[in-house]
Amino acid sequence: MALIKKDADALHVNVEKTVDDTRKQKTITAKDRKSLRVDPDTYDTIKSLAYIKDKKIYEIENEMVEAYKRDKLSPREREIFDSMSRSAK
Repeated sequence: MALIKKDADALHVNVEKTVDDTRKQKTITAKDRKSLRVDPDTYDTIKSLAYIKDKKIYEIENEMVEAYKRDKLSPREREIFDSMSRSAK
């Protein structure tokens, strides 16, 4: 059996040239969430941010953690954190 050469342009194949770069977040239920104790002033600040941005408090906290990891950790600390996160799963 021989291979057939086909002209790809003649097939009129449309290929989407964009990449879906959204992170696949695992679904977390309310019973999976843990309490986080913070000072009342910190809680009020986070609560105000959540109100202003029209988001849930845990969404604001997730953004804060991601921003901290991105901006405040050195590459070595990030590497250690990532390895700890992978081993905890």
